[in-house]
Amino acid sequence: MVVLNGVLCSIQLRKGDKGPNGREYARFDVNREVKRAKVALWAMRSGRTIKVYVVPLTHLRNVASVYIPVKGKYAVGNSNKPRKDWTRYEAAWHLLDAVGKLKRFTHADR
Repeated sequence: MVVLNGVLCSIQLRKGDKGPNGREYARFDVNREVKRAKVALWAMRSGRTIKVYVVPLTHLRNVASVYIPVKGKYAVGNSNKPRKDWTRYEAAWHLLDAVGKLKRFTHADR
């Protein structure tokens, strides 16, 4: 756990693995430790590049794990699209600011 801009965040670093369809995915678990934080910071390493995903916990309500493609594209064979496009959270640092503002706003109301 780490505090960034006054927001408690959990951090996970993963390396991509090949799935049954031949594409590389990184699996991020949403466990008790992640749910204690306000934001999940997920870092994925592929070779020398590292991608960081900033996901608020409000977007991870009923999810046990998330698979994110290493190359940034989902395998959509047979037109099976993913329920949620997790790649849109890549470098979404503005969501961290939004969670921090929401936290400050709710404390001011009390």
